[in-house]
Amino acid sequence: MKKTIYGLSVLALLAACGGKPTGEVARKRAERDSLKVAYDKVGKELKRVEDWLALNDSTISRNLPLVSADTLRIGPFTHYIDVHGVVKADESAALYALAGGRVATIRVKAGDRVRQGQLMMTMDNDLVEKQIAQARAVAELARTTFEKQQRLWDQHIGSEIQFLQAKTQKEQAEAALATLQEQQRLSNITAPFDGIVDEVMARVGDMAAPQLPVARVVNPGGVQVQADVSEAHVKQVKAGALVRVSFPSIGESFEAPLLYASEYIDPANRTFQVAVRAPKGEAYLRPNLLGDLKIKDAHTDSALVLPGPAVLDDMAGNSYVFVLGPAEQGTNVQANEAVVHKVPVKRISEYQGRVHVAPMQAGQLKDGDRVVVEGAANVSDGQPALVAR
Repeated sequence: MKKTIYGLSVLALLAACGGKPTGEVARKRAERDSLKVAYDKVGKELKRVEDWLALNDSTISRNLPLVSADTLRIGPFTHYIDVHGVVKADESAALYALAGGRVATIRVKAGDRVRQGQLMMTMDNDLVEKQIAQARAVAELARTTFEKQQRLWDQHIGSEIQFLQAKTQKEQAEAALATLQEQQRLSNITAPFDGIVDEVMARVGDMAAPQLPVARVVNPGGVQVQADVSEAHVKQVKAGALVRVSFPSIGESFEAPLLYASEYIDPANRTFQVAVRAPKGEAYLRPNLLGDLKIKDAHTDSALVLPGPAVLDDMAGNSYVFVLGPAEQGTNVQANEAVVHKVPVKRISEYQGRVHVAPMQAGQLKDGDRVVVEGAANVSDGQPALVAR
C-alpha cells in the first residue's frame, strides 16, 4: 500500500514538471525564436539591397514590367443612357368593317392620298338599302300625317292625344330611318383622317368581318420615336433632355429634345416609356423603323477622364490608378523607365470605355499626369516599370 502511494506521487510530480519545457528544450526554443527575428530582418534588408541594385547596378539584367501610359487631360465629359426605340406614327390606323358583308367596290389603292371621311370601300348591303327604302316611306307617311294633324290642332280640331300620337309616330319613324342610314354608313370604309393608304388587304368579292382589317391608313406628317427605359434611370431621365437618335440600318440620325417621359412604370418589365418628336421633313422615317436613342443625362465641362483599363479596383472595392513619377533621390532610372505611384480615386460615371474619376485627396491627380493604362494590373506601388514608347 505504501509503495502504491509512493508511485502515484512520483507520477504526479513528473506530470507537473512536463507542463513547461526546461533545460535544453527551453534553450533551443528561445534560440529558434531569435533566429526567426534575425531571419525576417535579414530578408527585409536583402530585399532593400536587391531593389537598390536593380535600379542602380548597370551590370544586372533589368527585368521590369512593361506598361503603356496615357496623358491625363481635363476636358468635357458627357454621359448618355443608351436604349433601343421604334418609330411610331402619330396617326396610323388599321380599318375594319364594323358589319360583316361582301366587299362590293374598292375606290383606293396603296399609295393614294385620302381626306378624312373619304369613302374608300363599300360593302354589298342590298338588304340594308331595302330596309332604308321601307323606313323612308314609313317616315314620309308619318311626317305627312303629323303635318295634317298639326294643322287641325292649330284650328282647335281634334283631340290632343291624336296630335301627340302623330308627333310620336313621326319621331319614331325618323329615328328608325337614321339608325338604318348609320348602319349603312358603318358598313362602308371611310378614311378616319388625312393620310396615305399604306395597304389594302381586301379584294372585291372578299367577305369582310369585324375582326379582320381590310386597309391601313398612315399620316406621315408627324412621327415620334418611342423607347422603354429601365426604372433605374427614372431620376435622371426628364422631358427636355437632349437625345441623339440614329438608325443604323439606313445610316441616318437626328437630335431632338425628349418629348415626354411617362409617369407610369410597366410592372411586366420594370420600364417607363419615353418619346422623341422627329423633325419635319424626314422622309426616310417609317412606322416600326428601329432606332438607337442616346439620352443625355449628365455633362461636365471640366472632368478628369481616363480609359477604362487604367482604373483598377482592389478586393474591398476601392478604385485606384497608377501614375508614372520620378524615383527617389539618387536612384538610377533610365530614360525609358519610371516609377509607378498608386493614387486612390473615386468613380463618378463611365460611358463607352471612358471613366470620369476624381482623386480621393485634392491635388493627387492633375492635368498632364501620365497614367498607366496597359499593364496596370502587373505593377505595384513604388515599383519601377518599363514604359512603352
